[in-house]
Amino acid sequence: MKRTALTIVSMILLITLTNAQEKSHDAVSGATKKESTLIKLDKPKFENQTSLYEALKNRKSTRSFADKNLSKQDLSNLLWAAAGINRENGGRTVPLLGDIQIYIAMKDGVYLYKPKHNVLKRVLKEDIRSEISPQEPVKNAAAVFIMTIDDSSFAPYMKQAMEEAHGMDFYYGNQVAYSTQNIYLYAASNNMNAVVIGGFHRKKVDKMLKLKEGHHSYLIQLVGYKSK
Repeated sequence: MKRTALTIVSMILLITLTNAQEKSHDAVSGATKKESTLIKLDKPKFENQTSLYEALKNRKSTRSFADKNLSKQDLSNLLWAAAGINRENGGRTVPLLGDIQIYIAMKDGVYLYKPKHNVLKRVLKEDIRSEISPQEPVKNAAAVFIMTIDDSSFAPYMKQAMEEAHGMDFYYGNQVAYSTQNIYLYAASNNMNAVVIGGFHRKKVDKMLKLKEGHHSYLIQLVGYKSK
């Protein structure tokens, strides 16, 4: 009888401990581990009174960052600025012929931005920042935005016209440039540093993110708060 009671108590303690572990909170989202594969972002919120002129005046590339994670609100605002939905018809903050998919590498893993539902989907639990590029600032940035282009997001007739006009790389570069500039302007308005880097391990990054054929990383952009 005593052994049975002891077994029941042990089972209750084990279940309680397991539940407590499952409820441990994700460093970025505040979500539990069980929920953290899909994280709802804060609604974009802009209270900064910086003028467009001041943002353009302050826009610059800087490779130094404070050792501090981005706030949930700043992360949400940056992603919305980069390629979020700003109209009821689904229009985006940047002009798109095909689509740009943005991955964010941070200390607690890698996430894919889903603008339609304003969520992040976790695709890797590992911190891969030091593997993305040999350049030292990459592993020190709070967030590494990995700009990717999926070739299949362009309609066949559109691809043909683009190839004949300037070549696909011209349009890929333009699409990525729109998003990176928006990030630059938000950073310049909110006490952040940012820099675009083309020198990174593209094939390795594509493999780590398990991108399908025709879907490739194009540029990375580092973002973080200013170091004192």
